[in-house]
Amino acid sequence: MWLQKEDVLGLAVGLALGGAALYLFLPRIEAALRPAPPPAAQQAAPPVEPAPPDVDQDAPPAPVAAIPAPAPLPSIGYDDLSPQHPGDSPLPAVAPLPAVIGPSQPAKPIGTAGTGFFIAADGSLLTAAHVVTECRRTVIVSRFVPPTAVDIIAADARQDLALLRASHLHPPGILPLGRPVSRLLVVLGYPATAGPTIPAETWATLENDKFPAQVAALADPRETIWIEAAAVTHGFSGGPIFDPGNGSVVGLVRGTITDQRLRLVRGMPTSGMAIGPGVERLSGFLRQQAPRFESAQPSDTGNAAIDDARRATVHVLCWH
Repeated sequence: MWLQKEDVLGLAVGLALGGAALYLFLPRIEAALRPAPPPAAQQAAPPVEPAPPDVDQDAPPAPVAAIPAPAPLPSIGYDDLSPQHPGDSPLPAVAPLPAVIGPSQPAKPIGTAGTGFFIAADGSLLTAAHVVTECRRTVIVSRFVPPTAVDIIAADARQDLALLRASHLHPPGILPLGRPVSRLLVVLGYPATAGPTIPAETWATLENDKFPAQVAALADPRETIWIEAAAVTHGFSGGPIFDPGNGSVVGLVRGTITDQRLRLVRGMPTSGMAIGPGVERLSGFLRQQAPRFESAQPSDTGNAAIDDARRATVHVLCWH
């Protein structure tokens, strides 16, 4: 029996990937924000692409599973996180965590963190909705962007998409949206292993072609992106899934797939899988929430395009 549309939708989306544990950045944040020569970006070696196998036509359906919930994380501290909006009060300083935390008194998370990327010259950027859920104050930062307060313009919890805007900031890079033309993609984000201002990046393999034609809506990467990217973890949420082949964002990281029932699709990796909305869903969300939005046009491909993506990708910090 073929997998049905609702069955594939029900595959378990794990790790709500809300953000990197920001307290890990406390010892490094001051040094990271001082002017310094940018370190050379390192890229993981592209994975070897396996030959596409057949799909199991007799696979039983997978059960419905839960939508990802926000990950409890950050506590990033800056001596001066002054918002860029005129009239805003300064952000409260975040005190370092105590040296010892008893098991009966776990530290209460003060917020979440994730990733976003600029899509327009007016400072508009996209991220995952669960990264900015219930934020009292939202700030973005990167090697090219000073700590800057942003407004949450719109959020769609069902699709897990959010539109933010830093209206007083000129983006250092803008990423266009487009359909994938390559199988080998790049994902950028801010896990705990990355610096607080320089995104990590990892190669990913597009796996949509493993699904049978009968589930075309889910197999279509313009609607839902299925990628093998073992390095994607907490902190990558909201990050761009980028195609160097056409210099465009083809999807946004929503979560990882932890359910072994992916083995029902023959040839589909059963670990290291991530999922996110494709370009049609991103475009539809923007058409609804920002009717005047016009996507930028790709200007580079290959390594030059990846460098553009690094400049446009920011760390999104949410204080609850």
